[in-house]
Amino acid sequence: MHSLLIEVDGRALRFDAPRLLRIGRSIEADVVLAAGSVSRQHAELRPVEDGWVIVDSGSQYGTYVEGRRVTEHRLSGPVVVQCGPPAAGSSLKITPDVPVPPPEAAPEPVSEPVRVPSAPAPPPPPERPLGETPPPPMGGYDDTFVLAAPPVGPPGADPARTGPDLLVVAEGREFRFRHPAHFTVGRRPESDVVINDPVCSRMHGQVSATPGGWTYRNTSQEGTYLGGRRLEQLPFTESVRLRLGHPVAGPELSLVPILSAAEEERRFVRKRRNRRLAVAGAVVAAIVLISGAITVPVLLLTADDDSGGGGAGGGSGSTGDTMQTLTDSELDSAKAATVRLSAETTDATGAPVSYSGSGSIIAPGGLILTNAHVAAPEAEGLAEQYSDEDQIEDPDYLLVALTQGDDRPADPEYRARVVQADGHLDAAVVEIYADKDGNELDDDLDLPTLPIGDSDDLSTGDDVTVLGFPGISQSGAVTITKGVISTFIQSEEFGPRSEIDTDTRIAPGNSGGAAINNDAEIIGIPSAYFGDSGVPIVSGRIRPVNLVTDLIASAMSDLSAG
Repeated sequence: MHSLLIEVDGRALRFDAPRLLRIGRSIEADVVLAAGSVSRQHAELRPVEDGWVIVDSGSQYGTYVEGRRVTEHRLSGPVVVQCGPPAAGSSLKITPDVPVPPPEAAPEPVSEPVRVPSAPAPPPPPERPLGETPPPPMGGYDDTFVLAAPPVGPPGADPARTGPDLLVVAEGREFRFRHPAHFTVGRRPESDVVINDPVCSRMHGQVSATPGGWTYRNTSQEGTYLGGRRLEQLPFTESVRLRLGHPVAGPELSLVPILSAAEEERRFVRKRRNRRLAVAGAVVAAIVLISGAITVPVLLLTADDDSGGGGAGGGSGSTGDTMQTLTDSELDSAKAATVRLSAETTDATGAPVSYSGSGSIIAPGGLILTNAHVAAPEAEGLAEQYSDEDQIEDPDYLLVALTQGDDRPADPEYRARVVQADGHLDAAVVEIYADKDGNELDDDLDLPTLPIGDSDDLSTGDDVTVLGFPGISQSGAVTITKGVISTFIQSEEFGPRSEIDTDTRIAPGNSGGAAINNDAEIIGIPSAYFGDSGVPIVSGRIRPVNLVTDLIASAMSDLSAG
């Protein structure tokens, strides 16, 4: 009989009957490993005529025998098997052909030659109520678990960590995952982190390791919330507390990246130093403010007495500091500079078509930034983005409706025509040239504008606000949606920041509007959204404004030359 002794996490498992044995993180496995880097179905032990063979089951991080990665390996003696990157609860020792004690013999401890050379196995866990999902094992029982310690791997492996480990707290239970790892959160028993609260979806979210950190992705229809705001994707390197299914009443999921003890100590030292600097800065600011209150009257009197002086106080300056939040006044200014664009044209068959989009006023004389598919649907480079039945002709003109307030629909007031359009970038600049009836304008326009920002300054996790006139709102008034920058999309044509991916809601009608930062500057043009059939997750796409600055400059040059 081909018997096996498997030693894992201070436990000795004996298998006498020759049968297929499964190894992995799934609780249904015959040999359960705790490490987050171990696949749910990582490997198999298969009995053959003269022994055993270990076979990798297509795991993500591989199976190693004595430090060498294998897909299939015949066991000829005791071996140490490593499943994935080195971590607590990721390795096991397999000893084939162990003599089986006679059935009538009383149970005895495993003999010394095969006993695990460590502390005795822990007592069995307390009984769990029927139907409750067991928490994942928490690593070895015989060794001290050093949080975020560089793992000792197989010979030749790189011991350096790829990022912080992760502590997950849900419903009073703790789970630890080594970096890198991927795990799921939900109500299904098969989830890696099981949450029994019925507000949580069966498959609510997933967490994946990224270089130097982690990313949470919502996979539920009910949503995941941070600080009351719904999110679809959240890269994080510091602890966050999420609510699942409801912004207030949903079960809480805490995600805590764990650095090594030395790294955490250095981080706290930096925080304390920053707090001291902040206090010192506040004191200095108070002194400056008091000094200013004393000095200002003296300066004013000096200017009155000596009118020929150049002014001791110098010129007034602008700070240029970036605001941490978008103020109400800044948002109101952005709303006023957002317009609704509409047009009537025909499709490829000659049938009439009406459509609408959005735009942003970038010059007081009526220059508007928008999408090419809004202003010039026949622009070169757009054809591949439309199927044949969706292709439409360029309209004769666009109707421009200015924002009238939060609760009043925008009514057309002007006509606009295309100055420049680039179908490859899906961007266009149009100018107002007449009133809505086509009559020449009596006076020069002086419209509110939005300044152009710098999209290269953006980072993932930054706030973004989208303004426009999506039809889904059914209000006719300007609509505001907020979110964060999820990631950047790369392309061969436009480089590493070809598009900005965001969890901000972007719907038909938002096209051509403004995506702004917390300084109320345009950082991009909302252009499209993507989603998979049957999956309630939509990815909004924004064209970075830095890609269209040349187009804007060319349009302004054309107008000044004309």
